[in-house]
Amino acid sequence: MAERSIVDVGKYLQKHGLNIGEHPAFGGVGAGHSPTGYHPIGAAIDVRDWRPDVAPAYEGGKPIPWKQRTGELAWRGKQLGIFNEVLGPGDKGHDTHVHLALQGTKYLTDPQLEWLATGRTRTADGALTDIMPTAQAVAAPAQKTQTEQTSTNSVQEQMENKMMLQMLAQNRSKGPTLTQQFLQEYMQTNPYLNDPYVAAGLTV
Repeated sequence: MAERSIVDVGKYLQKHGLNIGEHPAFGGVGAGHSPTGYHPIGAAIDVRDWRPDVAPAYEGGKPIPWKQRTGELAWRGKQLGIFNEVLGPGDKGHDTHVHLALQGTKYLTDPQLEWLATGRTRTADGALTDIMPTAQAVAAPAQKTQTEQTSTNSVQEQMENKMMLQMLAQNRSKGPTLTQQFLQEYMQTNPYLNDPYVAAGLTV
Protein backbone atom coordinates (compact mmCIF):
# COMPACT_ATOMS: atom_id res chain seq x y z
CA MET A 1 0.00 0.00 0.00
CA ALA A 2 2.74 2.43 0.91
CA GLU A 3 5.43 1.52 -1.64
CA ARG A 4 5.18 4.46 -4.08
CA SER A 5 6.85 5.31 -7.38
CA ILE A 6 7.34 8.80 -8.79
CA VAL A 7 4.21 8.22 -10.89
CA ASP A 8 2.19 7.45 -7.75
CA VAL A 9 3.49 10.66 -6.18
CA GLY A 10 2.54 12.66 -9.28
CA LYS A 11 -0.99 11.26 -9.37
CA TYR A 12 -1.47 12.08 -5.69
CA LEU A 13 -0.28 15.66 -6.19
CA GLN A 14 -2.66 16.05 -9.12
CA LYS A 15 -5.57 15.35 -6.77
CA HIS A 16 -4.58 18.49 -4.87
CA GLY A 17 -4.69 20.73 -7.93
CA LEU A 18 -1.00 20.62 -8.88
CA ASN A 19 0.16 20.28 -12.49
CA ILE A 20 2.54 17.39 -13.24
CA GLY A 21 4.76 17.18 -16.31
CA GLU A 22 8.11 16.19 -17.83
CA HIS A 23 7.48 12.47 -17.43
CA PRO A 24 6.26 9.82 -19.92
CA ALA A 25 3.15 9.19 -17.79
CA PHE A 26 2.31 12.92 -17.69
CA GLY A 27 2.59 14.14 -21.28
CA GLY A 28 6.17 13.17 -22.09
CA VAL A 29 9.63 14.60 -21.48
CA GLY A 30 10.67 17.77 -23.31
CA ALA A 31 14.11 18.87 -24.47
CA GLY A 32 16.54 20.71 -22.23
CA HIS A 33 17.04 18.08 -19.52
CA SER A 34 20.41 16.59 -18.72
CA PRO A 35 20.88 13.33 -20.67
CA THR A 36 22.30 11.75 -17.51
CA GLY A 37 19.56 13.10 -15.23
CA TYR A 38 16.39 11.54 -13.83
CA HIS A 39 13.88 12.83 -16.42
CA PRO A 40 15.11 10.77 -19.43
CA ILE A 41 14.81 7.54 -17.44
CA GLY A 42 11.30 8.34 -16.17
CA ALA A 43 12.36 8.81 -12.56
CA ALA A 44 11.47 12.51 -12.16
CA ILE A 45 8.51 14.86 -12.45
CA ASP A 46 8.14 18.63 -12.54
CA VAL A 47 5.41 19.97 -10.27
CA ARG A 48 3.83 23.33 -11.13
CA ASP A 49 1.24 25.21 -9.12
CA TRP A 50 -1.06 26.59 -11.80
CA ARG A 51 -3.81 27.56 -9.39
CA PRO A 52 -4.67 31.28 -8.97
CA ASP A 53 -1.75 33.56 -8.12
CA VAL A 54 -2.95 33.97 -4.55
CA ALA A 55 -4.66 30.86 -3.17
CA PRO A 56 -4.48 28.65 -0.06
CA ALA A 57 -2.19 25.61 -0.13
CA TYR A 58 -4.93 23.59 1.60
CA GLU A 59 -8.69 23.93 2.00
CA GLY A 60 -9.48 26.57 4.59
CA GLY A 61 -5.92 27.87 4.69
CA LYS A 62 -4.64 31.41 4.30
CA PRO A 63 -4.21 32.53 0.65
CA ILE A 64 -0.54 32.95 -0.32
CA PRO A 65 1.23 33.74 -3.65
CA TRP A 66 1.92 30.83 -6.01
CA LYS A 67 5.70 31.26 -5.79
CA GLN A 68 5.57 30.98 -2.00
CA ARG A 69 3.45 27.83 -2.29
CA THR A 70 5.97 26.42 -4.77
CA GLY A 71 8.92 27.21 -2.51
CA GLU A 72 7.20 25.63 0.49
CA LEU A 73 6.43 22.52 -1.57
CA ALA A 74 10.13 22.18 -2.45
CA TRP A 75 11.09 22.63 1.21
CA ARG A 76 8.67 19.88 2.29
CA GLY A 77 10.03 17.55 -0.39
CA LYS A 78 13.52 18.01 1.03
CA GLN A 79 12.33 17.56 4.61
CA LEU A 80 10.79 14.16 3.84
CA GLY A 81 14.26 12.86 2.94
CA ILE A 82 12.82 10.28 0.57
CA PHE A 83 13.48 11.74 -2.89
CA ASN A 84 16.74 11.27 -4.75
CA GLU A 85 16.58 14.91 -5.82
CA VAL A 86 14.45 17.95 -4.95
CA LEU A 87 14.91 21.32 -6.71
CA GLY A 88 12.72 24.41 -6.52
CA PRO A 89 12.73 28.21 -6.27
CA GLY A 90 16.25 29.32 -5.40
CA ASP A 91 17.81 26.45 -7.35
CA LYS A 92 19.10 27.33 -10.82
CA GLY A 93 16.45 26.81 -13.50
CA HIS A 94 13.68 25.92 -11.02
CA ASP A 95 12.15 29.24 -10.00
CA THR A 96 8.74 28.32 -11.44
CA HIS A 97 8.36 24.67 -10.44
CA VAL A 98 9.52 21.84 -8.19
CA HIS A 99 11.61 18.99 -9.57
CA LEU A 100 11.11 15.69 -7.72
CA ALA A 101 13.19 12.61 -8.54
CA LEU A 102 12.58 9.13 -7.16
CA GLN A 103 14.20 5.99 -8.53
CA GLY A 104 12.32 2.76 -7.92
CA THR A 105 9.85 2.87 -5.05
CA LYS A 106 9.99 4.17 -1.49
CA TYR A 107 7.76 3.76 1.56
CA LEU A 108 5.40 6.78 1.58
CA THR A 109 2.16 6.96 3.53
CA ASP A 110 -0.95 8.92 2.57
CA PRO A 111 -0.41 11.39 5.45
CA GLN A 112 3.13 12.04 4.20
CA LEU A 113 1.88 12.68 0.65
CA GLU A 114 -0.89 14.94 1.92
CA TRP A 115 1.66 16.91 3.92
CA LEU A 116 3.92 17.15 0.86
CA ALA A 117 1.06 18.51 -1.26
CA THR A 118 -0.51 20.92 1.23
CA GLY A 119 1.70 21.37 4.28
CA ARG A 120 -1.05 19.94 6.47
CA THR A 121 -2.38 16.54 7.46
CA ARG A 122 -4.74 15.21 10.12
CA THR A 123 -3.90 13.57 13.40
CA ALA A 124 -5.56 10.35 14.61
CA ASP A 125 -8.31 12.42 16.26
CA GLY A 126 -8.99 14.40 13.06
CA ALA A 127 -7.27 17.67 13.99
CA LEU A 128 -5.25 19.55 11.34
CA THR A 129 -1.50 19.70 11.97
CA ASP A 130 1.49 21.10 10.08
CA ILE A 131 3.90 18.61 11.70
CA MET A 132 5.53 16.27 9.18
CA PRO A 133 4.22 12.72 9.67
CA THR A 134 6.74 9.90 9.75
CA ALA A 135 6.50 6.40 8.32
CA GLN A 136 7.55 4.96 11.70
CA ALA A 137 4.63 6.60 13.49
CA VAL A 138 2.20 4.89 11.14
CA ALA A 139 3.90 1.49 11.08
CA ALA A 140 4.61 1.15 14.83
CA PRO A 141 1.07 0.19 16.00
CA ALA A 142 0.82 -2.65 13.47
CA GLN A 143 4.24 -4.01 14.44
CA LYS A 144 3.34 -3.88 18.13
CA THR A 145 0.09 -5.74 17.55
CA GLN A 146 1.91 -8.49 15.64
CA THR A 147 4.49 -8.87 18.43
CA GLU A 148 1.79 -9.05 21.09
CA GLN A 149 -0.11 -11.66 19.07
CA THR A 150 3.03 -13.81 18.69
CA SER A 151 3.68 -13.61 22.43
CA THR A 152 0.06 -14.57 23.23
CA ASN A 153 0.20 -17.56 20.89
CA SER A 154 3.47 -18.72 22.44
CA VAL A 155 2.06 -18.65 26.00
CA GLN A 156 -1.08 -20.50 24.90
CA GLU A 157 0.96 -23.21 23.19
CA GLN A 158 3.15 -23.64 26.26
CA MET A 159 0.10 -24.09 28.51
CA GLU A 160 -1.43 -26.66 26.15
CA ASN A 161 1.83 -28.61 26.00
CA LYS A 162 2.19 -28.54 29.79
CA MET A 163 -1.35 -29.87 30.23
CA MET A 164 -0.70 -32.68 27.76
CA LEU A 165 2.48 -33.70 29.58
CA GLN A 166 0.63 -33.79 32.91
CA MET A 167 -2.09 -36.01 31.45
CA LEU A 168 0.51 -38.33 29.98
CA ALA A 169 2.24 -38.68 33.34
CA GLN A 170 -0.94 -39.83 35.09
CA ASN A 171 -1.74 -43.52 35.45
CA ARG A 172 1.36 -44.67 33.59
CA SER A 173 1.26 -48.09 35.33
CA LYS A 174 -2.22 -48.93 34.05
CA GLY A 175 -3.21 -50.15 30.63
CA PRO A 176 -3.87 -47.52 27.93
CA THR A 177 -7.28 -45.87 28.00
CA LEU A 178 -8.95 -44.17 25.05
CA THR A 179 -7.64 -40.85 26.33
CA GLN A 180 -4.11 -42.21 26.56
CA GLN A 181 -4.36 -43.66 23.06
CA PHE A 182 -5.35 -40.20 21.82
CA LEU A 183 -2.41 -38.67 23.65
CA GLN A 184 -0.02 -41.18 22.11
CA GLU A 185 -1.19 -40.12 18.66
CA TYR A 186 -0.95 -36.46 19.68
CA MET A 187 2.67 -37.01 20.74
CA GLN A 188 3.54 -38.34 17.31
CA THR A 189 2.24 -35.18 15.59
CA ASN A 190 3.47 -32.58 18.11
CA PRO A 191 7.18 -31.77 17.63
CA TYR A 192 7.53 -30.45 21.16
CA LEU A 193 6.10 -33.53 22.89
CA ASN A 194 7.89 -35.84 20.48
CA ASP A 195 11.26 -34.43 21.54
CA PRO A 196 13.17 -37.33 23.21
CA TYR A 197 14.21 -35.14 26.13
CA VAL A 198 10.62 -34.08 26.79
CA ALA A 199 8.99 -37.44 26.19
CA ALA A 200 11.56 -39.49 28.11
CA GLY A 201 9.89 -41.57 30.85
CA LEU A 202 6.34 -40.67 29.75
CA THR A 203 5.38 -44.01 28.20
CA VAL A 204 1.71 -44.70 28.87
